[in-house]
Amino acid sequence: MGASGCDEKHAKGLRDAREPARVSSMETAHVPFWHPMASWFPASAWFGMATRVGGVSAGPYAALNLSLGVGDDDDAVRENRRRLREAAGIPDGGPTMLHQVHGRTIVGANEGGRDADGFVIAPGDPWVGVSAADCAPVALVAEDGAAGALVHCGWRGARDGIGPAAVERLGERGIAAARIVAAIGPCLHACCFPIGPEVAAEFDPAFLKPHPTGQPSLDLPGAIAAALVLAGIPPERIEIAPECTACDPSRFFSHRRDRGLTGRHWALLRLAPRP
Repeated sequence: MGASGCDEKHAKGLRDAREPARVSSMETAHVPFWHPMASWFPASAWFGMATRVGGVSAGPYAALNLSLGVGDDDDAVRENRRRLREAAGIPDGGPTMLHQVHGRTIVGANEGGRDADGFVIAPGDPWVGVSAADCAPVALVAEDGAAGALVHCGWRGARDGIGPAAVERLGERGIAAARIVAAIGPCLHACCFPIGPEVAAEFDPAFLKPHPTGQPSLDLPGAIAAALVLAGIPPERIEIAPECTACDPSRFFSHRRDRGLTGRHWALLRLAPRP
């Protein structure tokens, strides 16, 4: 669900079966982002996730797919990335990304490309990003903007505690949990997340909801938020986006809804340099 790793043979087969997109690299398009509520984070912090609107990809990848590993036309993806950089003000070559593995490893902003699922950053570090298409992008920022973290969290990350791991990494930089503000971005909600008994057994029953399929359904953002509270972040400092990625096909890709044939979003975090 939302991992950046891929089966390259499968992806190539999908690419070969499609007509390449017609791409105009000089065209400028509006690229909308989801953001937490205004003033949720300090003014020096930028956190947001691109929606699927504003790109040139076609079919199941329409329109702003940002992954080269899901079967989309490579030229279309490169143009989509150019548009995203232009819209957010990211320098060429950015943002720094990871090879996501649904774990709890968190690395520094200068360690892009590693097998990991999160970054810890300081003011002035390069833009960092995580890829998602149902998993939750979660940002944690010190109230004064002195440090931040961005993690990719699906059910495995929630089970293994990547959120508390981010709190711990910020603590290593002198940021007490009580001074952290967090936001959980658009992701799969319990309305659309039925799970099998093996996965259900990994979670507190408080986060399992009834579902029309008869299976239990996971409240992913609720489980993430509860873990952050247990790690010491006050509950009133945690925002949960109400958007369910599977419920809104006009704005969001969803690996679950689209049975794996879909695009990927990038969620981004940067802390401006201190004067």
